[in-house]
Amino acid sequence: MRPETRRQGGAAIGGWRFVLATLAVAGLATFFGTAHGVVARAQSAAEPSPGFVLMGTIRGADGKPLGGITVSARAKDRTFTTSVFTDDDGLYVFPPTRGGTYRFWAQAVGFSTSHAEVTIDESRSLLHDVTLQSTIDITPQLSGVEWLDSLPADTAEDQRARQILRVACSDCHNLSVALQNRFDEAGWTAMVKTMEELGGRIDPPDEALGAFAKIIRFHRNDVAKYLAKYRGPTSPPLDFKLQPRPRGEAARAVVTEYDLPIGDTDEAVRHNGSDWSEGPGSGTHGSNGVHDVLVDATGTAWVASTGRTHRTITKVDVETGQTTAFKVLAADGVSARPAHSSGRDPAGNLWFDSGGIFIRLDPTTETFTPFFPPFGMGIVYNHVDSDSQGRIWGNGRYGAVRLDPMTNKWRMFQQRTPSDGFTYGVTADSKDNAWWSQWDADILVKADTTTGKVDEIFMHDPNYQARKGLATPADLEFYESIGGLTWGGNPANPLPFAAAPRRLAADKTGNVVWVPNWAGQNLAKVEIDTLKTTYYPLPINGNPYITQVDAQHNVWAAVPTGDRLVKLDPSTERWTVYPLPSMGCNPRHMSLDPLRGDAWMPCGVTSRVARFQFRTAQQIQAQRAGAQIAGQ
Repeated sequence: MRPETRRQGGAAIGGWRFVLATLAVAGLATFFGTAHGVVARAQSAAEPSPGFVLMGTIRGADGKPLGGITVSARAKDRTFTTSVFTDDDGLYVFPPTRGGTYRFWAQAVGFSTSHAEVTIDESRSLLHDVTLQSTIDITPQLSGVEWLDSLPADTAEDQRARQILRVACSDCHNLSVALQNRFDEAGWTAMVKTMEELGGRIDPPDEALGAFAKIIRFHRNDVAKYLAKYRGPTSPPLDFKLQPRPRGEAARAVVTEYDLPIGDTDEAVRHNGSDWSEGPGSGTHGSNGVHDVLVDATGTAWVASTGRTHRTITKVDVETGQTTAFKVLAADGVSARPAHSSGRDPAGNLWFDSGGIFIRLDPTTETFTPFFPPFGMGIVYNHVDSDSQGRIWGNGRYGAVRLDPMTNKWRMFQQRTPSDGFTYGVTADSKDNAWWSQWDADILVKADTTTGKVDEIFMHDPNYQARKGLATPADLEFYESIGGLTWGGNPANPLPFAAAPRRLAADKTGNVVWVPNWAGQNLAKVEIDTLKTTYYPLPINGNPYITQVDAQHNVWAAVPTGDRLVKLDPSTERWTVYPLPSMGCNPRHMSLDPLRGDAWMPCGVTSRVARFQFRTAQQIQAQRAGAQIAGQ
């Protein structure tokens, strides 16, 4: 560690002194994983040029090649893991790497994980073939999506129970964490009861419960009975329905997962879901609350931390894996302010909401500047975006808040339907109009920033009534009694049949806004002038959390339940599903690198961030051909 340094991160505002403490916490270097030919990167003269390719073929015990197998490698003294996938011929090809000793493993659902140690000496390419052996018990290897697909829903009663389970019990962590186990009805009742007590109170009274805990308590017996029926000690084996392994474009991705230290040390999370035979990462052993990740113009990643650690923002050098923790001091002058959501302005500054205020980060100078809303306006929270003029948007109570950082002028745009005042996502469209979601009321709001006109769109997709039809009369009466979709608010979980729009994104060069309907399992495309809405059901049985739009107008979304990244090409309506190499990540955010074309996802449960780089078939073939020539 280097000595702590302190800087003034902006003027004293409202009696607050805003101080930054910077602390280097890890410095383990040597690059392994940048997709050669995709990203140009600067090299130090002291560094060796990229070495030769690690490649090989993965086969089953019958000798047949296996496509879509996840193959991972990690230098023994490094802090990040690189993964690739086999093609239809079972061939995997890593990007060129430097010499060293690496841990190597290959895995897929239905096979035992194969481990090895390989050494790359930069004098030749390394060919490492693997034969995978089948395994009998695949339950530790299943994603939340595969569990949902496999749980029976042949009757209306089972459909209702599974819908409640998916919506009410899958927000904090992957369903696979719980469902890999078997319990009797009393055991499952205790598990569900634990969720009611997440606030720290043992068996709290009804009046002390939040709306989501009330929903869980109301359905406790139904969920426990359903799980005991199909995941009880003597339940017959399920007919597991597996997701297809990646092919084509999805199988050409290179995924680098960077581990972030937890707490005040350089210690990593003990179990991060890298080895599927050990089950999904569960968030134990000190996960530090990783929430959002953005990349600056140099390709450096900046990660927001909401956990109770000394960190506010963590900087990640993608070449070396080195992390630097930035502690933005709170009003008490001791504790760190949290950082939650993030956004980027046209000048390249990064923005975060932090305990009710905005923080601007100039990544070039590493200067942090606070912006406090006027007294009486309330706080800003949950999501950040920028419009074409560099004005910053955030969620506020009963509407959206806009800041002009050049003049420090604030303005609030209010919604027509108050509900409980909670808003979730916010974005500015290509005409600088504001859009935000009312997660607890299934409403999308548009505010015309020129005329002040406010429009509302109810996120009722074609399957909405069918989902609602699974609720019993007693269910509907109870939901009404707690103000479901009206005054009650559900800041953690919506009603089981709701749409629950979350963190939306505008196409900044187009005429649409894309809304992830989390509980509704779809993306909604809304035309900004006509408000025409088109729904695209997700290709997997998961809940989309956030959307982003790239320069080609493709829309991307993070799917926590499935540990997957999905992309929709609106022109062809074709989906591409990219799996994460590790299980239990539970990504609640994703972002795009506009300069390099990479996609990023944070893993709040396992304290790491994943970088997706995308190779073409021609680039992989060139790497393969070069490796064969170099190895002669």
